[in-house]
Amino acid sequence: MSEVEHRHLRSALEFAVLIATEGQKRRPPLNFPKELKPFLSKQRISTGALGRVRRIIESDGVFRSAISAGALPELVDDVGRLWLAGESGWEQRAGSLLDAEAADNESRDLQRDLKRSEKRRVAAEQAAARIQAEVLVRDQSIATHLTELDELRADVMKATEALSEVRTELIDTRNELRHARDREAAAVRRADAAPSDAGIAEARPEAATPNATHDALVAAEASRAAAAAQTRLEEALDASRLFTGELERLLTGADDDLPGRSTAPSSTSRRSERTPIPLPGGVISTSAQAAEHLVRSDAAILVDGYNVAKLGWPGRSLEEQRDALLNRTENLARRHGADVTIVFDGDSVVGAHANRHRTVRVVFSPAGVTADDVIRDEVERLPFDRSIVVVTNDRAIVDDVRRAGANVVPSNAFIATL
Repeated sequence: MSEVEHRHLRSALEFAVLIATEGQKRRPPLNFPKELKPFLSKQRISTGALGRVRRIIESDGVFRSAISAGALPELVDDVGRLWLAGESGWEQRAGSLLDAEAADNESRDLQRDLKRSEKRRVAAEQAAARIQAEVLVRDQSIATHLTELDELRADVMKATEALSEVRTELIDTRNELRHARDREAAAVRRADAAPSDAGIAEARPEAATPNATHDALVAAEASRAAAAAQTRLEEALDASRLFTGELERLLTGADDDLPGRSTAPSSTSRRSERTPIPLPGGVISTSAQAAEHLVRSDAAILVDGYNVAKLGWPGRSLEEQRDALLNRTENLARRHGADVTIVFDGDSVVGAHANRHRTVRVVFSPAGVTADDVIRDEVERLPFDRSIVVVTNDRAIVDDVRRAGANVVPSNAFIATL
């Protein structure tokens, strides 16, 4: 059985002092122990003075009985009313009430701890399910890339064989052209020798005429063959150039899809191609107006979680700061349809807010990785044609993300929009 301590009688003791305070204002005044006068002007009896007030009231049985009649349950708890009544065995009954109250409190504490444990278990299971889903998606993506890689390799083999055939045809065409040119040169030489044989042709016209005609026909044929060969050679060269360009494109595409090789543009290209969102005229980039304008845009918003939370709610615990930021950012995202990702340091609480925040994406950095590094990776990962807004006061990442073409909003300006 619990012992009835002074603190258990606080409601009855303060009630007695209140009655004495009001009673002295009556005419005639209520009789009360004079030793209570130092306590009449106090709003609340200090813990150290409870024992003294108790002894004063217990020493005056008449006053104690008088106030016992007016001790309503709304003003005095059960233990206090038992003490004021002072009936025989009141301490045992009061001790039983205190034991029952302690048991109820312990039961409520156990139930609260059980609910917290259950929430943590559900969060852990959800986090595990998300990770498993991501693994399956990654495996499917790898399988798809491997299939595409096999198809590209087959295309490269076919292209290589086609290129070999083109080279062979090109060699044959060049040989044919060379032979045609040799025949043309021989025909020209015979044509040059024809005037020296003119006298002989006049003496023997019947013999000269057929030879001259034959030479002219040979020369014309050689010229046509040379022209045709030249045309085929030019066509073959054009086809070879086109095929070589297509082959280089296929080979480049195959290299880009190799596992482990990123298909995203290089960081230099991304930084040069992404353009920050322009602000309206007269709006300062570090102001709340600029933050409001950028939040309303269709940009991906990356928030340095603890950098903002600690600035916005410095007097709260770390968990309360995190909850405050998530609740307000959730409302902001719903109002404007914003795409917001909040990045926190630490991996020990992954998934802790998955049930309560469905619009805002929450990311916790893995062990050994800072939130700054996660934000840098997010900026590099997103396509260069997607506008990005980074919310932070951390100079360690401000310069990096600005070079990558992102807008930067100070934490205090972002808090003003929440």
